[in-house]
Amino acid sequence: MINKLLDDCFQCELHTSLSDVIEEHSLYWHAFKETIFFMEKGGMASDIGVINGKNVLGLRERNGKQWHLLEEKLDENEPVFMSINLHERFRKCQIHTTQHLISALLGNIYKVKTLSHHVSDDENDIEFDFDHFTDKMASELMVLCNGLIRDDLEVSIHYPTRTEAALHVKEEDLHHEDELRVVRIGNLDYNLCGCMHVPSLRYLQMIYISGYEKTTRGYKVKYLCGDQLLDGVDRRYHVLNEAAQTLAVSHLYLNTGIHRVINDQKAAMREVAVWKQKSFALFAQQFVKKDDSLLVHVFEDWDVKSVGQLASYLANQCQRSCVLLAVLNEKSHVVIARAKDQSGDALRLFRTLADRFGLQGGGNETMAQGGGSCSDELVQYVKSIQKI
Repeated sequence: MINKLLDDCFQCELHTSLSDVIEEHSLYWHAFKETIFFMEKGGMASDIGVINGKNVLGLRERNGKQWHLLEEKLDENEPVFMSINLHERFRKCQIHTTQHLISALLGNIYKVKTLSHHVSDDENDIEFDFDHFTDKMASELMVLCNGLIRDDLEVSIHYPTRTEAALHVKEEDLHHEDELRVVRIGNLDYNLCGCMHVPSLRYLQMIYISGYEKTTRGYKVKYLCGDQLLDGVDRRYHVLNEAAQTLAVSHLYLNTGIHRVINDQKAAMREVAVWKQKSFALFAQQFVKKDDSLLVHVFEDWDVKSVGQLASYLANQCQRSCVLLAVLNEKSHVVIARAKDQSGDALRLFRTLADRFGLQGGGNETMAQGGGSCSDELVQYVKSIQKI
């Protein structure tokens, strides 16, 4: 049964009476003589609101009745007052009417079918069976939509006979309906729909086509409208303002500021690389002078990547084989590197360490590395290594 109280999206308050109550899991489902609560269908979410000041926790339709879930049971003789959150309802009505408008325009112009419609707080999309869609088509669609909003086409609800509806709707679409409810947008669109809508297009305020993307079935056209668009602009402007202040530029020059930061970062990384090489050279000067053929050292303040780079520098630039252990936050990382003109097998030694101390990693006979948990036994064992 169609609830005709939902034909007016602005009717958000109602005095009614209780007709039935069912307890379920210590909560109470209430049915009333009448209701102004819209229950989710057609891709449109349910209303939110209160009944006698109590939040409605859920809505459902069962056994021909519409049920409202409350924490407390209402007295059967208690007067009932329903109140809907108008802001949320109006926002959802704007979005749903916009979907009808966009689908009607693209259907009439390009003869495409609407395949799906998805709604979210930030952005909505409608999927069509397009074989192609372009920036020019998106721009033209936005101009057409906002032109019709300025023309303020009426959005009206009708209850036609099947004979009347058959003049506009395919016969197979009429079979499943006991009572037909039609939403019309001027002479542009005639659509069977049980959802709520704004009374005319001026209530959409403005539509913004935010993008589109290819899908397996066609294209999704993305849009924002009305209150959702205003909220989105406000949130996005706040983020842009924070970014602009951080980069010390105006909104229009954010890209310039971003590229400046990227270039500064690249320059800093190049400088870090230069100083890292200098630190490797200083380290090598301290230890390469020793007569020991194998350099063994434990680091407690070096990162894994730097230790690996140092090992490569010692083996290739200084011709010194090495076993280096990095210890950081109870984790260990061993790097074994063999100089080209020296004997030994780095991978074989690493496997010995891995088997004994549960390390993970690998490599080859000239360089191997890996890590795991750190222990005093591992540190002492590494310090005792005399050859690869």
